[in-house]
Amino acid sequence: MRLQQHLHVLGAALLAAFAATLAFVIPFLMQVEESINIVVVTQILNLTMTTFMVATVHAVLFGLPLFLLVRRKRSHVGIVACALGGFVVAALPFGVLALMSMLSVQTASSNGKPTIVNGVPTLLFWIEYIRTVGLTALLGLVGGLAFWAAMQSGSGPRSWTVVSAAALLTCGVFILPVVVRDRSCHNLVRDSRTSLRPQVHANLKVPPEDWTKLEQTFAEFGQAQALSTRRDLHIRDGNIMWRSVSLCNDAGVSISVGDEPWVARIHPARADEGMTLSIYSLKPSWDWKPLAHLLLGEIEKIWPEKTTFRGPSGQILSFEDAMKGRP
Repeated sequence: MRLQQHLHVLGAALLAAFAATLAFVIPFLMQVEESINIVVVTQILNLTMTTFMVATVHAVLFGLPLFLLVRRKRSHVGIVACALGGFVVAALPFGVLALMSMLSVQTASSNGKPTIVNGVPTLLFWIEYIRTVGLTALLGLVGGLAFWAAMQSGSGPRSWTVVSAAALLTCGVFILPVVVRDRSCHNLVRDSRTSLRPQVHANLKVPPEDWTKLEQTFAEFGQAQALSTRRDLHIRDGNIMWRSVSLCNDAGVSISVGDEPWVARIHPARADEGMTLSIYSLKPSWDWKPLAHLLLGEIEKIWPEKTTFRGPSGQILSFEDAMKGRP
């Protein structure tokens, strides 16, 4: 019976972590403005798994000891105590770490407005700090309420329902990101490789308004060369954060071009570098150079002298040196 009680409390803690995870992920889902595809799905599943891991650590390392301490002093731990406990468990560790991290820098800003000047926090810093910690604490409050609800099943047979639900949800959170994966040639790490660098890397100083034309050029080239084409777009608050087009085949050649409009709003100097073009060859047996020559020739005809080739350290390379690839 004692084992059942321990499992019940642990199961309730896991359900609390799952509830807090949902409270974080669902608002994120509501902000996704692009069409749902395998890339978006895998990102959401990985975000859910990571958030659940953090929430579980908080629930087990901080929440359970706090609950057991309170229960020693009181025979009944009510909904208010569980909610406040979750609030504190989420807010305190995060608040301390966030404060230490923020105060370790000498100068910082948010949306162009200073938050730390010469190591001294401004009023805006404290407003954003309280807002961030408060939102995190609300996730803990949701978890505390879920914990209280799970504990209401008592120590009878219904407690096994809590344990079973917690076990199933935990397994699902960790198994789904492994099962649901992008196994297409567009996923450069689908074969579990841990390091990857392009054979050719370049900056394209193509005007942002020419993105549609660039995208169409890639699509037509991909169709002519029997390459798979994928377009990715990430939008937040109606603004394009990043967009990309990739071409690939199962022989191991992958070509991608990406644009990050948000960089122009934060780092104008980086925005001047333009879009990024990368050519990968995942299999040494396949000659990537003919495809690279053809595509770069098409780009040069439409946007002459707009391509700057970069070496491993960011140094500028000539076309001939860039086409030698990287070992």
